[in-house]
Amino acid sequence: MAQNIDREKRNERTVRRFFDELVGDGDYDVADELLTENYVRHEMGPNPDMTGRRAFVDFIEGFKRAFSDVRVDVDELLVVNDYAVVRATERGTHDGAFMGLEPTGEQFEIGGIVIHRLEDGKIAETYACWDMLGLLGQLGVDPTTARRFDDE
Repeated sequence: MAQNIDREKRNERTVRRFFDELVGDGDYDVADELLTENYVRHEMGPNPDMTGRRAFVDFIEGFKRAFSDVRVDVDELLVVNDYAVVRATERGTHDGAFMGLEPTGEQFEIGGIVIHRLEDGKIAETYACWDMLGLLGQLGVDPTTARRFDDE
């Protein structure tokens, strides 16, 4: 039982570091510590599934070029064995090109649900669902005019 509690605490630390250091701070060097080499991300919305630690770092670098002050606040976190379920709020300012859209200077705040599967204390797979329509609406954008993030 104690071993399972230790594993869950380690997994919780990894998930919090993922949001704080990797996504929020843009500390891409921690990706090796937090993500498996063959990390897979599944995301609903305009972003395609991605495979590999480097693919995710490239994605976050691109997102931070569009929203340099982006941060994710963990509102709730439930860790059971090697799974972590997160309800979070993402905030930022649109100060760079995003999905073919010029910077608006508008701020956004959206909710999301993220499920991480961990292996040996590293995130191996993620399922994410963020309110991308809410994001676009807060930027004053008609979602029918937006392009895929990977088309830039």
